[in-house]
Amino acid sequence: MALMVMALWGGAGAVFGETSNISGYYHVSVPAGNSAWTCGLVCEEIYQGAAVTVTADLDGKALVSFSAPGWTGGEFTLHYLEPLSGASAGLAVDVLSNTADTIKLDVTPAEAGLTNGMIFLLRKHATLAGLLPDGGGFVPFNDSIGLIGSSGSQQIYFWNDTSGNWIDSTNADASNVVIRPGQGFVIQMGAGKSVTLGSGEVAYVKTTPTRIRATNGIPNLIGALNPLEAGTTLAGLGVTASLAAFNDSLVTLGAGSLAQTGTYLSDGSNLVDSSNLANSNSVALPAGTSVVINVDAAKNINLEPVSVDP
Repeated sequence: MALMVMALWGGAGAVFGETSNISGYYHVSVPAGNSAWTCGLVCEEIYQGAAVTVTADLDGKALVSFSAPGWTGGEFTLHYLEPLSGASAGLAVDVLSNTADTIKLDVTPAEAGLTNGMIFLLRKHATLAGLLPDGGGFVPFNDSIGLIGSSGSQQIYFWNDTSGNWIDSTNADASNVVIRPGQGFVIQMGAGKSVTLGSGEVAYVKTTPTRIRATNGIPNLIGALNPLEAGTTLAGLGVTASLAAFNDSLVTLGAGSLAQTGTYLSDGSNLVDSSNLANSNSVALPAGTSVVINVDAAKNINLEPVSVDP
């Protein structure tokens, strides 16, 4: 599963503390057939600041207020807040609505551990249009990208070069379909080719830790946010401590077939091969590829941050 990580191009816009000043796009060599990937880039940080208050709205959802942030009401329709500390540090929490100084989140303060004074950053979600604004090299109406939902069902999307947008299998516009940080996806190609990731608004390197919600009973496609590296290892994903020892599993997939090529367990400190319990921390994982995480109970999975040299 070859990955060709190239230099990132593009002028940096307004760059804040938790995204690097490296921005642009990169290429991955996608084989014919089916293969699992993730995008190592995120959208630009819009705002970072301390919450003045965190309260519960009438429906229990979190209301987070900030001091004169400079927004307008209703501005954030495809966005998330990310706590930088606490039990949900690194988790992309969906924005439900906003006023000029308050953001309502799709979570309760208690379940996410949100408190007054906590530092948050605000970003727009990556979308199909933001990640692959010109189709990224996909053959229109033929090659596809698939996302697995929380129910375990997979939704397939295609590039429509006539209208210049992404569509689903019913021809409905899918440009704003969200791809969460660290969420993997399946690319189906009729012939192998180089695909460009990040030539739109999804063009920034995320330097903080990332958490992704794993659901029990379904295959959770998860990958590292490391576009600056030619590869990593299973241990380098940083998921070992998130897995229940000798219970949850990490599965690697073959390029072109999506056949299972290895199953690994956590022993609490290391990843081991499920067949012989051999230490598997150093098993290579080409950058940009995604693995499957299976969990018996829903939980947050932690991913390592990207290290960016000054």
